[in-house]
Amino acid sequence: MKQLVVGALAAAAFATVGSGSAQAAFQPFEPMPVDPGIGDGSGPHSHFAISMTPLRGGGPVQITLDCPPELSEHPNADTVCSQLDEADGHVGDIPAADGMCTKEYAPVRVLVFGHWQGQPRAFTETYGNQCEAVLATGGALLDL
Repeated sequence: MKQLVVGALAAAAFATVGSGSAQAAFQPFEPMPVDPGIGDGSGPHSHFAISMTPLRGGGPVQITLDCPPELSEHPNADTVCSQLDEADGHVGDIPAADGMCTKEYAPVRVLVFGHWQGQPRAFTETYGNQCEAVLATGGALLDL
């Protein structure tokens, strides 16, 4: 009997919470303010979201890059910001790095998007493996 009462109370609590959440979803809300220079791409600050996703299982590796590099969590921010500066923020224009990779087929999809000195930038490409992705994008951007 005690389990039945506890179960009934839990169901009632769930129904109350569920209906409150549904009502809240339809109420108007105020947009969150955006920090100028980060969220809207204005000013000299540049910000990128970087994602590398294995296509044969496993979760994505994600990190952000900020230039100037002292604001960034990226481990190679100094090098990457310099490379992007020379490529005007276009990842596809960064010269490939020298190196050798195995021919192992473990494809990864790369997505880089954000703002470079106020201008939107996006890059997406699929590579045969992580090593190929790292070398093709200059050796530092995806070396996580």
